[in-house]
Amino acid sequence: MEDLKAYLVKISPLTQEDWNLTLQSFKEEKYKKGDYFIKEGGYSNKVSFVSKGLFKLYYLVEGQKKIMLFFAEGQFLTDYFGYLTQTPSIRPIEALEDSVVYTITRDKLNHLIEASQTWSKIARIMAERAYIIAVQRANRLLHDDFDTRFITFMAEYPSLLQRVPQYMLASYLDMTPETLSRVKKRTLKNNPSLKSIHEGIDPQLF
Repeated sequence: MEDLKAYLVKISPLTQEDWNLTLQSFKEEKYKKGDYFIKEGGYSNKVSFVSKGLFKLYYLVEGQKKIMLFFAEGQFLTDYFGYLTQTPSIRPIEALEDSVVYTITRDKLNHLIEASQTWSKIARIMAERAYIIAVQRANRLLHDDFDTRFITFMAEYPSLLQRVPQYMLASYLDMTPETLSRVKKRTLKNNPSLKSIHEGIDPQLF
């Protein structure tokens, strides 16, 4: 769990007691590609740190999957709305790759927060980050044009371009695969500096 520790200490220094409590509270879980972290209608009663792998959070619109978020290594994973409201999830989370996560249940996280001022701070900052990500995501879909959405994604998540098929990326960016293909070609032509990010991507993904 050294990767989890490295993530946490960037938020706040950990005493040995803090880390011991953390080790006692988290457990390793493995998911195969296609497994669900949470299914539609399930309850989100845990939070996980992605050590290896990739997940997507989506919702269904007229039978079509609309991807809202990707969760990759170094990110915390849950359906935050379902977790906070304790209502059945309408946004399933599915593994896109074989994945390893470190998981803490709601009860154990609440205990950590009560037992450790450090974890109280960490939980607050994690909640703030989740809120900021949600607002940024909504603002970009409302205000950014297609080209800007793609450029922003390339800048923020370059490694995912090699791991996410075009139709999923198109869904995330709220455009059709055909539109994404045109946007990609136009963007790379007009922004030569971005070509280095795109080089080496499996052409079958696009």
